[in-house]
Amino acid sequence: MIDDYKSFLKNPGNLPELISYSPSGRPSLTRRVEDRLKCALILGYLKPGDKLVTKNIADAMKMSVTPVRESLIRLSASSALALTPSHAFFVPVITSEQFNEYMRMRRLIEPELAEKAVLKMDANGFEECLSLCQKLRSAYERRDVYLAHQLNLTLRLKLYIYAGLPEFFKIVTQLWINLWPTLSYTFESDSEDKWPIFFSSLELALSNRDAGAAADAIRESLDKGLRIYLSLLTEQGE
Repeated sequence: MIDDYKSFLKNPGNLPELISYSPSGRPSLTRRVEDRLKCALILGYLKPGDKLVTKNIADAMKMSVTPVRESLIRLSASSALALTPSHAFFVPVITSEQFNEYMRMRRLIEPELAEKAVLKMDANGFEECLSLCQKLRSAYERRDVYLAHQLNLTLRLKLYIYAGLPEFFKIVTQLWINLWPTLSYTFESDSEDKWPIFFSSLELALSNRDAGAAADAIRESLDKGLRIYLSLLTEQGE
């Protein structure tokens, strides 16, 4: 089981910095909370229907409720969270139509980001991404599905930042925020035995510095991921 999201908020690692995409200066308290909650959504610590309590988050991050509430309002404005008439914040439930639309958008944008990144990356960038591929392979071989998911997202964030297209990057991360709470339940099944070695083709493309192959690898992984998700739904009778 994934740990309680409040534990993650205390020690989020470096993902919030990647989500921020090179923020200028020291981020405000509101931005810090917002970025950590975005990561909690992407990593599956929060699921559709989960309620976010302002005081609980403030206590976990050892701060006042004001920046927490401001961040929750900002997340609800971007549809990452739902706000009820009684001013309670929940993780929204997306429809199948929304899910398919989000996945189509990812398929249009993410391969281009990967291609642009490979064309622009320097030697240090390739070394960094290939190192993440090796860590991802190790996590996969150990069947550590949670760590593999985190490393996969870290790899893609690093790669997409190198593309130098910040507006595209923002769109992709927003799509992840909207999608991953719905996908998170797959981590609690036996799905790790069914996931293909989805990163091998990307690793090969990076090793060869082949931009077109990197785009194809991302496109292939999205298509495979969608098929796996749909097969899990069928098995569960949904």
